[in-house]
Amino acid sequence: MAVSLLVFMMQKYKIFTKYHSVCITNQPLELLNVEGKDIIKCDKDNFLDLPFFEFLNEVPHKQDIILHVSNLDISKVFIECIKRYVFVQAAGGMVRNSQNELLFIYRNKRWDLPKGHKENNEDLDQTALREVEEECGLKDLILGKKLGITYHTYYLNGRYEIKETHWYAMTSDTVDLIPQKEEGIEKAVWIRKEEIEAVMENTYLSLKDFLQSVDLF
Repeated sequence: MAVSLLVFMMQKYKIFTKYHSVCITNQPLELLNVEGKDIIKCDKDNFLDLPFFEFLNEVPHKQDIILHVSNLDISKVFIECIKRYVFVQAAGGMVRNSQNELLFIYRNKRWDLPKGHKENNEDLDQTALREVEEECGLKDLILGKKLGITYHTYYLNGRYEIKETHWYAMTSDTVDLIPQKEEGIEKAVWIRKEEIEAVMENTYLSLKDFLQSVDLF
């Protein structure tokens, strides 16, 4: 019981900017990869003094940050970090076919997974199915389990936003994919295991981190 409670209490948020990541966590440092990262301690004594707005500043070659939290509600620290950002929810899918290939789209000169913004009165799993269907022309999607959540920031239409994306496993055997050109998607393709390395080298930091955390093949 004590071990289960400890695991439940340990939490982590990982936010990605264009150049670096900020990991907000109360996990023991020995469980984390701290090499080359800037470790900042956050507790009740210094919480009001920390420059949270600076942690997510987009600066080329900026070190990744571990904001190590103790004696505080970690969600409170997360909210403090993002309070100057407009919060946006989205959902998407990691789609697999019967040949064990994964569906990727190519947009803005980078590989990505299909995803999109949540609409009003829509459940997140419904958002994921709708967006994947629209962006890739799929009609036979089967929803699987939830795989995780990613956070990334960007500047759009004169404001800074942080996007919370919920990812779901899906299956489909559609052969002829139809990329949604009006959304800037140039290609929608099935990727084999031997092709995944090239995809990982040309994708977003947040997606690369997510892909490395799940069982791809």
